[in-house]
Amino acid sequence: MPLYDVKCDVCGHTDEIFRSVKEMDDLPECCGQKMHRVLSAPMVIADIQPYRSQKTGEWITSRTKHRNHLKAHGLVEVGNEKMEIPKPKKDDSLKREIARHIYK
Repeated sequence: MPLYDVKCDVCGHTDEIFRSVKEMDDLPECCGQKMHRVLSAPMVIADIQPYRSQKTGEWITSRTKHRNHLKAHGLVEVGNEKMEIPKPKKDDSLKREIARHIYK
């Protein structure tokens, strides 16, 4: 969903709102008037900073090279590893205990 900057003409209050493209004209009110959209710069995310691989010593200079390097050497980025979630053990003793008290 796009993020829009809006501003009140009366008091000058600014805000950021999320709206789908279909709802982009559905703007909030402030001081009894509908706020208007303000043109703002888009957020630009820079590429990764070059770094030297601890596995091979080669320089990694882009995200694509980073991904390919991880895949080629069987490496996993910290925070992106798949965690094994242990399944809870089934314990029927509580269920039997409750049933025993109910049927007394």
